[in-house]
Amino acid sequence: MRRRYTTLESLMEAWPSPQEQADVNRLARETMAGITGMLSREVMARTPVGASGNLRGSVFTEIKGESPGALRGVVASRAPYAGYVEFGRRPGGAMPPWREGSPLHRWVVRNLESRDGDFESTAFLVARAVARRGIPGRRMFARAFDENRSRIEGRIRELLDEIARIVGG
Repeated sequence: MRRRYTTLESLMEAWPSPQEQADVNRLARETMAGITGMLSREVMARTPVGASGNLRGSVFTEIKGESPGALRGVVASRAPYAGYVEFGRRPGGAMPPWREGSPLHRWVVRNLESRDGDFESTAFLVARAVARRGIPGRRMFARAFDENRSRIEGRIRELLDEIARIVGG
């Protein structure tokens, strides 16, 4: 009779050899790399291009942990303004940076017209509007995860079945 494992911890108890454990660790890491890669592509497809495309290009993946039970996949952005694009901004508070060289100024130059080429004044007006009205969040990370949850769970189920096969379950 084939034993059915329901948790990763119950599978870990059944590992009889270091080679099987190494195989399982490798397989779990490959699975996590596949999941984070898929999520990264989904996030980038949902990320607005903005003035330079830097936000889309700043999305990265990272895998933390060594054993299957401790693995954590990270899909994130290194752009300092990524949180504002993801979550938005409430009305009120200080204006975002708007002077020449700022991401907002580059966006204004790329996307808006300015009277007499005075983009700094236009950037100021946009920054003031953002401070007064706020901006909605794009939720590109949250939506990518939510819309792919069943694919992720399916891949994890496949991983558990493969681990059970490796350990002779």
